[in-house]
This record gives sequence, C-alpha cells and structure tokens, in this order.
Amino acid sequence: MYQGNSYLSKNVLLITLAINLAVAISLILPSANFAQNNLNLESEETPQRRQIAIRIPAGTNLSVRYDLAQKILVSPNEPGPIPLTLNLTKNLSSFNANSLIPVGSQIVGELVTMQDQNTAQFVAKQIVLADGQRIEISASSKIIDRTFTISKNQKVDRIIKNSALGTAAAAAFAAMSGNPIVASQQIILNSGFGSSAQLIGAFRNQDKVTIITISPNTDFTLTLNSDVVLK
Repeated sequence: MYQGNSYLSKNVLLITLAINLAVAISLILPSANFAQNNLNLESEETPQRRQIAIRIPAGTNLSVRYDLAQKILVSPNEPGPIPLTLNLTKNLSSFNANSLIPVGSQIVGELVTMQDQNTAQFVAKQIVLADGQRIEISASSKIIDRTFTISKNQKVDRIIKNSALGTAAAAAFAAMSGNPIVASQQIILNSGFGSSAQLIGAFRNQDKVTIITISPNTDFTLTLNSDVVLK
C-alpha cells in the first residue's frame, strides 16, 4: 500500500513537471518570434532612417546672372517661351551654413512674355549641378514691365548693342529700321516658333512697336514657389 502511493506520487509529479514545461515553452516561443519580428522591422527601417532629406523652403531667393549679354530685349508677342540658362551667383546654404547648391550651378528655364500686359517673366524649372545632376524646381522672377517704343525708320544700332534679342524683337528692329540684317551681330534667343520672314512681315505695316527691356542681372532674382527637397 505504501509503495503504491509512492508510485502514484511520482507519476503526479512527472505530469505536473511536463505541464509546467509545456506552458513555459509556449510563453517563450511567442516572445522569441516577437523579438525576431522586431529585429526584422528595425533592419528594414534603418536604411530609411539613414536617408535624411534636406528641405529648402518656398520663398527662398536665388541670386543669378546672365553671362551672354548685358540686356535682353523681347517683344510682348514673342511666338513662344524662350529657353534661357542663368548661373547661380551665391551659394544656396542651409541654416547651419552648409552649402547645398554651389555658385556656378545652372538655372534652366524659360522667358515668357505676356502680350496683353506688355510684360515678361523668367520661370525656372531645373537646377543643374556641376556633376550633371538635375534638380526639379519651381521658381520665378518678378514680372518685368519696363518698355520702350521704336518707330519706323528709326536707327536702332545703339539700342540693340550688347543685347540678346528675342526672335520677334529682332524682327521688329529689322522691320522698323528697314534693315533686315540690323540684328545679325546680336545673340538671337530663338523660341523655335515662327520664321524670321513671317515675323518681319507682321511688323512691317506698323508705325510703332513696343519692346520689353530686361536687365537680367537685377531683374532675374528668383524666388522659389515651392519647397525643394534634396536627398
């Protein structure tokens, strides 16, 4: 009788130990799986955390210059936007003075004229770094409304000296002066629309023509219209 109770007690003890061991294993395994999942999550997130984006806020000014001419003369009715490239004259820096976009980077955009308002504006679309990297931007100059008038048979040689001319402006000077090659020594900013003969013909019957005059190194200070994110 005594031996039977002892045998039974041993069996009960073994069963109890087995149950406790099973419970302990069931508690340990989810924790291990949770830890492994967390480890994978952290390893996936780590590269993203290392990639730090730097934001240049809207409203930031870009100082630029135009190297090819002292002034730009365009007609309010240029046949299309005129491709134009400017150069950055001041480093674009972060709040801690780190240079983000260096002097000499190119600002690529278009000179747009508005015929109904006799105005022009430069609209920037890209910054091109020295290594060829292109950064998309949206920036613009102030609206330029400085104009003068030329009349039929007027001498225009001094007016156009050291100037870059829009194709319509060049045609206007040719038509008003009566000299079709008067602008042949000047830089012609071609929008890619309309032929010289067609444009000259459009001005030939006019007595006066309005021309917009632009001083690019002062008129083309640009303002970012939206944030630029650098990675």
